[in-house]
Amino acid sequence: MRNSILVFLVFIIGAALLACNSNETLLSQSPQPAKQTTPAPPPPDNARRITAEELHKLWEKNEVTIIDTRAESAYKQEHIKGSLSVPAGTLANKLNELPKDKMIAAYCT
Repeated sequence: MRNSILVFLVFIIGAALLACNSNETLLSQSPQPAKQTTPAPPPPDNARRITAEELHKLWEKNEVTIIDTRAESAYKQEHIKGSLSVPAGTLANKLNELPKDKMIAAYCT
């Protein structure tokens, strides 16, 4: 049990930190129509990526917890409605506060 929690913790921290280093755009509350583009190669961290439209649908159904992994000052300036401020350096300490029955979506742009 303890090993599975440690593996989960390492995965979440790694995914959040790698996502923060990506060139992805900030998700808005009002998704724009998807553009026809060629599929992107799989991300090197193997973390699942979703579109803004998918995130918005999950958010409307209360099936996702959105965490903003930027610094608290950036969160205070602007953030996705309903998101939680969990700066990347504090994620490990706050894992127990995140729901276990919902998808966790992290952003940091």
